[in-house]
Amino acid sequence: MKVEIVSVGTPLLMSDIVDINSSHVTRSLREIDVRIICRATVGEDLAILVDVLGVAAQRADVVLVIGGGQENGSDLVKQAVSQLTGRELDGINCLSYTTGSNLDVSEPGVFVDDALLVCLPTERREMAYLLENRVLPYLQQRQQQELAAAAKSSGWILLRAVGVMESSVRQQLADLSTGSDVRLTLNSYAGQTDIRLWAQAANEAAVQQALAQLRQEVMLRLGDHIYGEGRDRLEQVVLNLLARSDMTLALAECFTSEAVAQLLHTLGETEQYVSFLPVATGDELAEFLQMEQLMPDSDLSRWCRNAAQMMLNKMEVGLGLVVYNNITPGGVQILVTLASANGVSVTQRSFSGHPESIDQWASTLGLAHLRRWLLVHT
Repeated sequence: MKVEIVSVGTPLLMSDIVDINSSHVTRSLREIDVRIICRATVGEDLAILVDVLGVAAQRADVVLVIGGGQENGSDLVKQAVSQLTGRELDGINCLSYTTGSNLDVSEPGVFVDDALLVCLPTERREMAYLLENRVLPYLQQRQQQELAAAAKSSGWILLRAVGVMESSVRQQLADLSTGSDVRLTLNSYAGQTDIRLWAQAANEAAVQQALAQLRQEVMLRLGDHIYGEGRDRLEQVVLNLLARSDMTLALAECFTSEAVAQLLHTLGETEQYVSFLPVATGDELAEFLQMEQLMPDSDLSRWCRNAAQMMLNKMEVGLGLVVYNNITPGGVQILVTLASANGVSVTQRSFSGHPESIDQWASTLGLAHLRRWLLVHT
């Protein structure tokens, strides 16, 4: 079963608007192993919406449309479906909020050609309720029926990668998803990439064998870029490496909103291996270490190297990590500096994405750099 998601709303086309509804629907569909073939965003233009829905109905089994509801007395999605099907507006079934009613999993939408088109509202609470109570049960039931009719079983495993771009992962694994019974899907966020390996076969044993072969091939190609599976989290993996190597770490973050510290604080026994410096800016770090202040013409890379090395002695630890977001009029440069008795290593990345993602990128780069060092030296 192939599903396409269409988000409707002119504000979503603006670069500073995050489509959290579409992301929520995507995650929910992945959890029940539904195949998503396309995500599209359309402004509030009836003619374009008609074209987009018409194409979606030709290539997908189910089309989920988010938004385009009651605005200025009109319903854009209903108008588009009316044009596609030739039906009157009153005869088109778009979902509405029905808390407390006895919802079943009968078809929760209207057919356009051979595709079921389901309308979901923009309001998050209402959308989530209808998704959980009407759409997901219907999709899961339909998927099970299709698998039963085909006398097949299916399953999946999730591998988690860091330190490699999605485009590179896609290129390296492109030839592994060549048939209808084997599929690889990627989901990237803030420097990490989830790789879902999916397979179907005549029975469960054959499914597990196919997944094991896929996993082995992916691991051979990506190597230690794969840091975990399933529910593994990068911060937990790093803390486990610190514990196994009996290493202690001093962490200083500047202009990151304490992104790394917040992740590590969610774990148990963090304080045993990590000392968090009470600083949030370069000036505060300089004062804490009693070193020279940063000036407009200072060499930031050299300054961070000195700071990381000074942290080793002052905090009496084996590793000193500085994560610095250098915010300039031209963008942000994330600088990760790690000092040890073996010397200093540095990772730098220029960032021009959405401001809300900068701190997440900084935390990923900091943890990934630390993990790489621990893998090599311990």
